[in-house]
Amino acid sequence: MLNYYYCYVAALEDVNHELLLRNVLFNESTYSSQVIPRRNVTETVQISMKWTFIRLEGLTWTDDYLVWDPSQYGGKSYITATGKQVWTPDVRIYNKLESNFLSDGLQAEKVLVKYDGTVMTQPSGDLSTICNANIELFPADCQKCSIVLGTTTVNQRQKLVWDQNEPISGYEENKDDHAFWKILKVEKVPMFPSTFVFYIFMQRLPAHYIYNIVFPACALSILAILAFFIPIDAGERIGFGITIFLSFMVLMLQVSSVLPENSKSISAIGKYFLQLMCSSLVAVLSSVVLSYNDRKPENEKCKCRLNSVHPIIEDSTGKDDHVIAFNDNHIATNADKNRILLQPRNIMTWWKIMGYKKLMNYLRPVKIFDLVTLLSCLIASIHAHIELYIIMTDTTCSSGT
Repeated sequence: MLNYYYCYVAALEDVNHELLLRNVLFNESTYSSQVIPRRNVTETVQISMKWTFIRLEGLTWTDDYLVWDPSQYGGKSYITATGKQVWTPDVRIYNKLESNFLSDGLQAEKVLVKYDGTVMTQPSGDLSTICNANIELFPADCQKCSIVLGTTTVNQRQKLVWDQNEPISGYEENKDDHAFWKILKVEKVPMFPSTFVFYIFMQRLPAHYIYNIVFPACALSILAILAFFIPIDAGERIGFGITIFLSFMVLMLQVSSVLPENSKSISAIGKYFLQLMCSSLVAVLSSVVLSYNDRKPENEKCKCRLNSVHPIIEDSTGKDDHVIAFNDNHIATNADKNRILLQPRNIMTWWKIMGYKKLMNYLRPVKIFDLVTLLSCLIASIHAHIELYIIMTDTTCSSGT
């Protein structure tokens, strides 16, 4: 029973010491959280910063009014308080975006007060900042983003201090942890008095976009070229081309959903899709033109068609003759006016006629139009792939990105 009573008295004694200490330190008649914590009103409060790679580790300053002798208060060397109870520097993130980080300065944070007047706090919350991204080389782009930290200009008696030779700890351990970015380096630059800028240089990892966007687009571009070899009279060429064009549209929407809205520049993958979509559209239009030409009335087409070639033995000399039958009555020379008789010695002439007809068939304006369209789409597709390949294999990043 005596032991329990001793423990209770000891605990009560500690609580009384802390209450007494708080009453002395935070007495409204001798202390105000709105007053600069300097007994000499001309002095400036220096706020020391410590950063790690993933967060603001802490802010430290000295309060001349929060000093006590631990031996007079049961050995109490520190106490905790809220940001509203003590004076706190008005530290802000100037370029933050919809973030609760330092939204009210340090008023909502917990602080640790030591007996020598040292006050320490570690801001909490998620930090989102504005970064003017340059998406011209997306998905192999490099970005330079900044975090601007400083005190307000209303009170010039606050000064942020940071040892320029002190490295940002945790960088080597965390620089490769992100799934979509590779952190190249982090720089800290003093911008104005009591204002620091932290530059983060990042390079996007393109593997995700290569496997999920570029490879499907490459396969679709090959199919778009193969569509030219589908016979126009089969009736499937136009539908096949439209399907490929719509597939490009779906992939383009997927790319647009991950890109920030920016009208200053077009991304590399955007130019890539634009060229492929134009090629696909040209292929569809070419199919429409050929389909329209193939469905012209029969009387508008050439009627001079080769019907048959077969040997005959009809003359008294016993020599084999060959007959080429045409639909054109104007060029027939025999009795039924539908046959041309060729002697064997003229067989080479017949082959020349056949070759000439095939050549003229390929030299028709419609055939030439189809061939030129095919070559144009093929060249545009190859150019788009080569251009994107060069951009994505360039792993160098400029510090001025």
